[in-house]
Amino acid sequence: MSNNDIHHLAAAYALDALDARERTAFEAHYPSCEVCRADVLDFRATLAEVAAAEPIAPSLDMKARVMQQVGQTRQLSPRLPEAVVDLAERRRRKSFTSSMLAVAAAVVLLVGAASFVIGRSGGGDDGGFATDVEQVLAEPDAQLLTLTGSGTGQIKVAWSASAARAVVIGDGLADPGSGNAYELWLIDASGPRPMRLLDAASAGEVRRSLAVTGTPQAWGITIEPSGGSPAPTGEILFSAEA
Repeated sequence: MSNNDIHHLAAAYALDALDARERTAFEAHYPSCEVCRADVLDFRATLAEVAAAEPIAPSLDMKARVMQQVGQTRQLSPRLPEAVVDLAERRRRKSFTSSMLAVAAAVVLLVGAASFVIGRSGGGDDGGFATDVEQVLAEPDAQLLTLTGSGTGQIKVAWSASAARAVVIGDGLADPGSGNAYELWLIDASGPRPMRLLDAASAGEVRRSLAVTGTPQAWGITIEPSGGSPAPTGEILFSAEA
């Protein structure tokens, strides 16, 4: 992968959309690249604004119109070295990419695959959860993970060691049952540690922000008694390596 190619991975990195090879190459490059560090922070800030927005269903023909524009919009020639791209052109491309991220989020909502748009705050004062999401995603070491497994629905965890905070977003979750709740586990070398995320998933949703200490090797979700458990008592329904 050439150095020019790596420069164009910032948006996909912010979206957690790189494969393992691309992610390894980009993470080795961007800490020493002022342009890429700035791009990652800008894209994460844009994603946080999209996440905090109220979802609005787009018109039925939006996807067709977006795909038509994508096919007609001229891209920067890959033969031009990055050094000859002036600041005005770089800002234009950044603005275009940010706009496309917002449009893409709307298209994703239309086709029913939205995964990180927050419709309302989970607990606390209005906007507090959205602010926590923005702060976590703005950190250079932020990770956004999709937890998978046998559970119904979807759970994402965004986490930053430098912020010592994680935010949890769940949608379409099954009712955990009377007297039970979903619990988040930080899994490290010593095993699972309870994060005391005890949520009954009202209307199938989880929106939680919590302080995190330690370095997770993985995250897991189980259903536990609503009072909490010192160790998982049942099947890990959702999990992902950190």
